[in-house]
Amino acid sequence: MSKSAVAACALLYLLCAASPARAVDWPVFGFDAARSSFNSAETMLTVGNVHRLREHWQTSLGATADSTPIFIEHVRSGRTTRAMLFQTALNGETFGIDAATGKIVWHYATHGPNYTHSTPAEDPSGKVIYAPGLDGMVHKLNASNGHEMHGKGFPARITRIPSTEAVESPLNVANGYLYATTSGYDGDGTPYDGHVVAIDLNTGKRTVFNSLCSQKHHLLIGGGCSQQRSGIWARGGAVVDPDSSMNGRVYASTGNGDFNANTGGQDYGDSVVSLSADLLTLLGSYTPTNYQQLQQGDVDLGSTSPAMLPAQTQSQTPLMLVQGGKDAVLKLVNRAALPGVGNELQLVDLPQGLFSSPAVWSDASNNAWIYLGFSYVVIGYKLKTNGSGQSQLVQMWQASPAQTNGEGTTPVVANGIVFVAYDGAVVALNATSGNVLWNSSAYGSGKAFGPVHWQSPIVVDGWVYCSDLNGNLTGYTLGSKRSRFFGR
Repeated sequence: MSKSAVAACALLYLLCAASPARAVDWPVFGFDAARSSFNSAETMLTVGNVHRLREHWQTSLGATADSTPIFIEHVRSGRTTRAMLFQTALNGETFGIDAATGKIVWHYATHGPNYTHSTPAEDPSGKVIYAPGLDGMVHKLNASNGHEMHGKGFPARITRIPSTEAVESPLNVANGYLYATTSGYDGDGTPYDGHVVAIDLNTGKRTVFNSLCSQKHHLLIGGGCSQQRSGIWARGGAVVDPDSSMNGRVYASTGNGDFNANTGGQDYGDSVVSLSADLLTLLGSYTPTNYQQLQQGDVDLGSTSPAMLPAQTQSQTPLMLVQGGKDAVLKLVNRAALPGVGNELQLVDLPQGLFSSPAVWSDASNNAWIYLGFSYVVIGYKLKTNGSGQSQLVQMWQASPAQTNGEGTTPVVANGIVFVAYDGAVVALNATSGNVLWNSSAYGSGKAFGPVHWQSPIVVDGWVYCSDLNGNLTGYTLGSKRSRFFGR
């Protein structure tokens, strides 16, 4: 090798050593506290190479995880680090999994009378995760070995009646708080009162907002409120406003339950509520005008969570959100000042009730898009603002790449690609056209990936990870190497 080549290699080494690759985590459901499901840092997967994705490993968890994993890039393991996935199963068991091999590194079990569809959340330190339990608690676990950590409010109780009050939605971390929400289980057996809980990560102090009897700021037990059955169970759970002007405002959408806040009451069934970061102040609410019909027909507004749209500086209403529901109507709402009853900016008819979380993306021209996943179709909308400053959602495409017997799974977006899980396949679509770029079932036996319900993929560092109802977690990456690990 010539001296110039040696010098060039040495310079390249020094540059690489001085500028290590930035760690990219998928720390909570939806990638960020706003639940956008948009990984803005992904560059390895592109529209041009995503067709090369292949199954790299598949692991049997020994339990069904009807949820979504999170991902931490650098978890300490001895003198080195490794990338790890963390996922909670229906039976309350949380798994730590090597993201490169699929090998189960550790598992932590909780016990209780029912099940959970919740997802863990990463602590800002990157060394700890918060895991939902069947015992009505959130547990603080060492990310490297799964050992529980006690103190400063943990394990944190988020319900006093875990036999009838469920932790269905994924956990969230923002503003120095852990956020959790509750609902009822399938069948709506009472008592339960959907509520949002905030745990201060520094002090362990707990604050509570109850969607019914909202004047009571503590965990309720049976009989603690004369009204029942207002659940917060959507995939997004507690959603945090990403715009700095909103000071970490927290949103949640409820399903079922009495609504009387428009007549001086304290009940917020079938509503979107806006709360201060510490949950101590109710800042506003939105409720459809047909709230009585929604309640009587079990047509939950809160079958999905609100999605925050990027600020539109040319709009009369620069800060907006969208809210779906079982009623198959998408509502565009001014979130800077939630409008109370009715007064939506736009109503959009949908092909089905919406149960998945919308994904939100900004393209290279800063146009805002949202993507909705249904049982047999994905729809892409662009937000457009006219010369008068009025903003409207416009459908740009609709695709039917596969289907599921479930209600539809949450899409995710990375580098101009929309990924969606269906029964038997994970698919990738062009974010601006809806054209199919990749379908996992086109390779191998077609039996590697099972049916899905609440499962949805995550996309990070050139990998796609997704679980299924057969109890498997599958990792896809560019290339052809394929291996299997069975954890039990």
